[in-house]
This record gives sequence, C-alpha cells and structure tokens, in this order.
Amino acid sequence: MKCEICNSRDAETAINLEKDGTDSELYVCAECARKEKVRRQKKSQFTRRSAELPGVSISVTRVDGNGGPPPLIEALMNAVSGIVDNLESAVKSKTSAGKSSGKPRVFPCARVDSRYRMGGALHLEGLHLIGEMPAVMRAMRALKMNLAAKEADGIADAGHVYAVEYEGSSEVAKRVVADILEQECNARVRLRDEMPRVFSDAVCRALALLKNCRLLAPGELFDLLSPLRLAALEGFLDGIDMDGIESLIAGINLSPRGDNVSVEERDAADAAMADDISKRFEDVVLSEAAEEKFL
Repeated sequence: MKCEICNSRDAETAINLEKDGTDSELYVCAECARKEKVRRQKKSQFTRRSAELPGVSISVTRVDGNGGPPPLIEALMNAVSGIVDNLESAVKSKTSAGKSSGKPRVFPCARVDSRYRMGGALHLEGLHLIGEMPAVMRAMRALKMNLAAKEADGIADAGHVYAVEYEGSSEVAKRVVADILEQECNARVRLRDEMPRVFSDAVCRALALLKNCRLLAPGELFDLLSPLRLAALEGFLDGIDMDGIESLIAGINLSPRGDNVSVEERDAADAAMADDISKRFEDVVLSEAAEEKFL
C-alpha cells in the first residue's frame, strides 16, 4: 500500500489527520509521518504567523496544552532533602586543611566529564532547575570556596556555568568538585524521572524563544542553550543534536561589547543573531522520547 499523502513511498504507519473539520486515519510513510509531527509541533510552539497557515496566529501554549502558566512548585526551595549534605559535612573535617594564600585559585575542569562541563567550567543547570543552587552556594561559602558565575548582557549566572575558586588544599577542592558533580548527576535524574514538568517547561520556553526571537544578545543565547544542552544529552530533541548545541555554544562571544558600541550597532548585531538562530531552530522539535516523557 502506498502512502496516502505522497503516494510514492510505501505506507509504514497510521496517523490521525484533521481535514475539513473531520479527523481521518491515514496510512503514511515514515517521512510523511515525521513531517506531520513537525507541523503539529510548530502549531503549538510558534507565535508568529505560520507559512502553512496563512492569516492565522498561533499562540505558545503550556506543555499540556491547557493554557495558563504552569503551577508553582512550592516544595522546591523547602525540599533540600540532603542533596548537599556531603558538602556541608565536609566543613568539619576539611576546613583546617591547607592555609589561605590570600588569592583564590581556579580549579581546572579540563578532566571533568564532558556532560558536566561547558566552556571550561562546571555546567550545573540541573541543580539550578530543581532549586538547589542556593544550598550549594551556602555550602561552598562554608568551605571557604566559591562558584564564580558568568555574567553577560545583563544576565547573572548565564547558562548556570561556574568556575570553582578555592584556597588551601587542591585535594579538598577535588573532593568537593566530585561531590558537586555527583549532586548535579542526581539533579538531572530527578528532573527526568520525578520532575518532568519542570524540565519540559525550561526546554519548551527556550525553544519557543529561540524560534521567535527578533533580538538576541550573546548572553541570552548562551543562557537559553543551557537547558537545551540537557535535553540533547537525553535525546529529547529532533532537528539538532548534542554536537549542534555544542557548536553553537562554542561560537558565542561573551566578551563585554563596551561603551563604544552604539545602541544602533548593538541592536543590528542582536537582530542578525536572532534571524540566524530562529532559522536554525525553525524545525527543532521535541523528539518522540520527549513527548512520551513530557506530554
């Protein structure tokens, strides 16, 4: 049996397609099924007028399609649930190790697992999304250490990427970094398995903005790609893979643009970046695995 849409390839699967107000089951090839999936996801994610639906403006909806903002998850900030107990308990046994040199050193991250490293620093998007970064910061201060964040284009903690600054023993710093990475791993598992609404909200918001932005600063792009990097690691995106996300991140210049750049020049650069990125993400949608987990 031939595909009932393209009439050229063999039919492989059945889909429901609405036509003239009637829902019909069609037997289609894999490629036509994929295109229909992309078309439907564009309808839910695009706010601009669609080329396929002239004259119709599609609004961004919640992940479940019911409209309105997602519910507040009140327990996030209260449910620390011991996620940084190892860091805080380390104060008793390790604060005496090593003497302060007066100038903090930066822990080298080149050998950190690439899943938890971005731009030569620790990528802690998982801990941020589950609401545990304040607790981690308190534990680090107790250990006389610091997580130094990036700030770009007015965005504090851009991308939730941190350099580890420490004084005293490098062995203590190494053990603390290992503890942080273990907690980040746990946070990502919680996002995927226990808090899919939180995860999907971050991913879908980032996708919607990147698809529809008209002005986009480098710092904003860096920050929006952060949750998408986690989604790519889980295989939750179609249309871009991990290498594509990493390539975009590597190409971002986060250096301050300085006072000598006029507002007009800044806007022109941000407009050009927005046009490039919105085109790049035009056909990026949630994968089938993400739909099963999120929708």
